[in-house]
Amino acid sequence: MTDRHVGNAVSKLNNQYVPYVASALAGLGVCLAITLVTGKKEAWDSSVYFYVGIPIMCALIFAISYFFPTHAWRWTLSMAVGQSLAIVSGGGSLNLWPLSIVAMTIVSIPQFVTGFVASLLGARQR
Repeated sequence: MTDRHVGNAVSKLNNQYVPYVASALAGLGVCLAITLVTGKKEAWDSSVYFYVGIPIMCALIFAISYFFPTHAWRWTLSMAVGQSLAIVSGGGSLNLWPLSIVAMTIVSIPQFVTGFVASLLGARQR
């Protein structure tokens, strides 16, 4: 294997992780920012989460899914994991974790739809 082949393999491997990391950090960052700005214990305790946070996350998922259109549902799932990490790091109770998974699934529906539409547009452009 030549250096060029090794470089291409490493580049491809790095590109496989970019959307996972970007979407998880986006979910984590948006939730932590809302928590810090509003002073609430969890981001979704504030209406800012629904009026500002979800549209921001939808915009970010749109961009990620557009540029990485294959199986775009994974990016929304990664974003939900990032949001869950924000909840846990903010002192959220792990006793309610199963309920949080259900709630996170419901509030992530707009991101799933946005990611699906963006992946269709992204795949069409390629």
